Amino acid sequence: MEQFVNVIKTLEEGVQLPKGDFINTILHCLSKFNWEEDVLKELKVKLGGDDATIKQLIEKLLDVALLEFYEDEVPPSLTRYHRQLLLFDSINPSVQFENNYLAQKRLQETHVLILGIGGIGNFVATSLVAAGIGKITLVDSDDVEVTNLNRQILFSENNIGESKVHAAANRLKELNLQCKINLLQKEIHSQNEFEVMLNECNKVDYIVLSADKPIDLVLWASALCKQYQFKYLKCGYMAYQGLIGPLLGYNTKTYEEIFQSWAKDIHSQNELIKIQNNKHMAPSMAASNAIFANIATWEMIKDITGICKSVLTEQRILFNLKTMDMVYG
Repeated sequence: MEQFVNVIKTLEEGVQLPKGDFINTILHCLSKFNWEEDVLKELKVKLGGDDATIKQLIEKLLDVALLEFYEDEVPPSLTRYHRQLLLFDSINPSVQFENNYLAQKRLQETHVLILGIGGIGNFVATSLVAAGIGKITLVDSDDVEVTNLNRQILFSENNIGESKVHAAANRLKELNLQCKINLLQKEIHSQNEFEVMLNECNKVDYIVLSADKPIDLVLWASALCKQYQFKYLKCGYMAYQGLIGPLLGYNTKTYEEIFQSWAKDIHSQNELIKIQNNKHMAPSMAASNAIFANIATWEMIKDITGICKSVLTEQRILFNLKTMDMVYG
């Protein structure tokens, strides 16, 4: 006969507790009382131990993250984020649940600029605003077209012909009024224009490079990140392969130290090849963009909140949609 109760945390993690009166008594106390003092008193009576033994028991349950202390109610300003606070806590358990409020505060104090509000940018913006990012700047020069609607979920048929940044901003405001949304309807053609954009936005903490072109964007971000103290995350795709990351910035190696940019090779191509390349249409849909963009967004949220280190720091994920394999490098 099984002598233990298996407490499952994840599909791979769990804790075994002795079966019988011991665990039943603990569960009864926890269901009956909310305050630590009351739980300790009841356990002392029911289990017959002294104060030191009962406290040691509680501390052990806290150590293995089966118990934690929390207030009866989440503050009203955090009610909508309660489920993600639980997620943060599951990844980085805290004895005091209220410590997770700091992670949400970090999100609320962060300004993210998204360069390119296409298929990737749509999902990144949506997930960040839903998560409670404090400020977001949308940068794009295009208008909404009917061909965008299979993957750019912030737009509807009623938005066809409208500016992407304005249509996206209106939808995002409906999603979360607490988020401040800035718009820049423009293209970036040079490092100087990239720097002008940074100055227009005042202080930017993170930049998401989700624009299709120019290819030099990542090099310009690399050149300016230390001066302007921001981090940048690249996310895109080629055919059925997603290129997610890297996450770099003022406190990491430069892009050129880790990867070889294609910019020089692309700029040196003859005109006939450039003409053919400009005709290329990237295969894409909402489902594929959602996968790539939300992996990137989740890794950025990990970095912002500090709940754990992002796996994209100084490396990227190559995600194969055919096999669902992920290769890091």
